[in-house]
Amino acid sequence: MIGLLSGTSADGTDAALVRLSGFGSATRIEAVAFLTVPYPSSLRARVLRGPELSVEEVADLSLEIGDVFAQTAAAVAAAADLGHGEIDLVGSHGQTVFHRPRRGNRPASTLQVGDPAPIVARTGAVVVSDFRTADVAAGGEGAPLAPLLDRLVFGGLGRPVVVLNLGGIANVTLVRGPEEPVIAFDTGPANSLLDGVARRELDAPHDRDGREAARGSVHSELSNRLLANPYFELSPPKSTGRETFGDRLIDDVRREHATLRTADLLATFTQFTVESIARAIERFVSPVARPTEVIASGGGVHNRTLMDALRQRLDPIPVTTSDAYGVDPDAKEAILFAVLANETIHGRPGNLPEATGASRAVVLGRISA
Repeated sequence: MIGLLSGTSADGTDAALVRLSGFGSATRIEAVAFLTVPYPSSLRARVLRGPELSVEEVADLSLEIGDVFAQTAAAVAAAADLGHGEIDLVGSHGQTVFHRPRRGNRPASTLQVGDPAPIVARTGAVVVSDFRTADVAAGGEGAPLAPLLDRLVFGGLGRPVVVLNLGGIANVTLVRGPEEPVIAFDTGPANSLLDGVARRELDAPHDRDGREAARGSVHSELSNRLLANPYFELSPPKSTGRETFGDRLIDDVRREHATLRTADLLATFTQFTVESIARAIERFVSPVARPTEVIASGGGVHNRTLMDALRQRLDPIPVTTSDAYGVDPDAKEAILFAVLANETIHGRPGNLPEATGASRAVVLGRISA
């Protein structure tokens, strides 16, 4: 089975090839191969403009991303010497171009593009896609979906842990046991602001190792003002996206702080990100169960400055990465969508209502063959 994903950072397609047996709590996962195929710069630029695109542009983008996902699926299969018809199942998250959480009487809305038809044609596999809308139809926010895998992988540790994903947006899952309810929600930004500044001001996809941020000084007044965002006061379940913590926020900050050095802006956004994660854990997680460990995954684990700041801020709670438990931090979310597709094929719900706010557990996704 293959899991495919392009996250909120929109930097490329992640593909995880796994062998799966069983389903539900009896699922067993064996990682076989993983690769990332970067998006061409022009494609990434269109993805990041998602809410501004015309209907025609969205339609074109969906087909193009479907083709990119199909090529990536074929490439990861070839890495294991598997060809057309030798993959049983593909779970494709697609690319989020718009995500609006539920607020008051306004319903949630979410859109992932990436037509599954090219993936079916290229691999010969059954494809499950569009995982989030069934949860939205059940009154949820369509996010986060990672808690199902988090509980499956880490629920047997016998102690409360926080599983932290550092993608474009940061999300946490409190895992206490293999069958116990989780607490899971988006905490705010992870890489979205840092990568946005790097693209604009360093002409780079990201601030490698957080080197530029390490050279800067935190603008405390700006960081404190960012932490006053009303999102942080909302109680879980909740989700967010680039619409709140993305390019528009960078534009607003730059209008007010045009002379702030790039290094100082990155240092400030790093501190803001770390503090928003730490406060979320302290306010919404620790009162339920004090975590014995924070287990991080996602692209942010490669940002040394971010990780060092997290460890310092969360001390004495240790911060490790998922590879300490045999899970590649880069591959974890792609593996998630292989697992979710497996649940769908077995007719089993893939959402956890306590995480998404849905009224009930539902089978996720659409099946293409």
